[in-house]
Amino acid sequence: MSEANILEESASLPVEPEAAEADTRPRVSLGFLLLLSLANVAMWLVIIPLQQILQPLQVALLDPANKEASLSIVLAVTGITSVITQPIMGAISDRTTFKFGRRRTWILAGMILCAILLILQANANSIAVLAIESALYGFFIGMIMTPVLTIIPDRVPVSQRATASAFVGLAQPVGIIIGSILIAVIIKSVQPSYYVMAGILVVILGLFVLFVREKPLAKEELPPFKLGEFLLSFFAPLKVADFAFTWVGRFLVIFAQIVLLEFMLYYLNDVIHYVQLFPGQTAEQGVSLFQVINTVSVVISTLVAGILSDKLQRRKPFILAACVIMAIGLFLIAFVHSWPIVLVTGVIFGCGFGIFLSADIALATQVLPKGQSLGKDLGLITAANTLPQLFFPLVSFLAFSVFNHSYTFLFGFAGVLALLGGLAIAPIKSVR
Repeated sequence: MSEANILEESASLPVEPEAAEADTRPRVSLGFLLLLSLANVAMWLVIIPLQQILQPLQVALLDPANKEASLSIVLAVTGITSVITQPIMGAISDRTTFKFGRRRTWILAGMILCAILLILQANANSIAVLAIESALYGFFIGMIMTPVLTIIPDRVPVSQRATASAFVGLAQPVGIIIGSILIAVIIKSVQPSYYVMAGILVVILGLFVLFVREKPLAKEELPPFKLGEFLLSFFAPLKVADFAFTWVGRFLVIFAQIVLLEFMLYYLNDVIHYVQLFPGQTAEQGVSLFQVINTVSVVISTLVAGILSDKLQRRKPFILAACVIMAIGLFLIAFVHSWPIVLVTGVIFGCGFGIFLSADIALATQVLPKGQSLGKDLGLITAANTLPQLFFPLVSFLAFSVFNHSYTFLFGFAGVLALLGGLAIAPIKSVR
């Protein structure tokens, strides 16, 4: 099949939302949702706290004079491998016929390899070594992320999508806060933090693959494999307009969130002077407190918005409102530099991001082109979570070199991204 035919076929794929009344799948149990949420907690615990606290601390020890630039490089290479891996692993899991299950197989493999890389990163003795190990880590995280998230369209009926999205969405802030407290308040040391994170990942994902059963995919159900069609299929979903709009919206919002989170430690150190404000405490503890406040806001807003979104069967109004709320918080911290404003931003941004999480995952699963490639297509969506890291060297250069260490530029830029993220999903027609 030619590229033109593949893209033409993808453009004609059904893009209307899955109707709740037409979905005959049984409702999933609370136990299933809790296990799914717990798996996502473990996944995010070893992603964001690692990048927000642990790697900045490690980079500052290895290269204190160029910490912002070096951190940007480490995050960028991680983003590159994650972006590449997520859709590829989704596609591979779509075609996996092992008896253990097409998603569980790769979650288990990724868990083992990520644990090994966490231990190796704990002992990195240069920025180059850390960057290489972090790049490999990004690759293996992709082996976990896409299969875990694809379980939602695999198993959850449309009528429960926003509720399931709320459980999964809550996992991100909960994982972040647990990881942040472990690193900054309880362990307070780089190497042991890596080891504890590896242990938590193995225990929780081990329980997940043990108790969440999957029906194996029969080989007869798969179409013949053709390399050319397989490669071209990665571009096909982006020709479906609503899928593309959803992807762009998520990319912009996650970009805004990452800018706020990844530079918070340096912001508290270099602008707020947290240690001078609170003698005897560390900036890492300040980040931890910010995350606690942010997480409480996310949890409350996610639960409320998730229930309302399912009740009303509306996604777009919630996402649009969320983006405006997040932008308000970002513009506030961009122009007013004080510790109380940091905490206020945590509340405002958390509320907005919680609303976004409750509706965005549900929206993403409903605009996926129908067929047997849910993993690959959702992998393209989840790649938007890590692609922003590729632009970190440029953003860092502008904020810290061109604009002379301007956090006003940095956080103001993030506010604009949040607003653009809301505008990006406005043209979507297949989901309300």
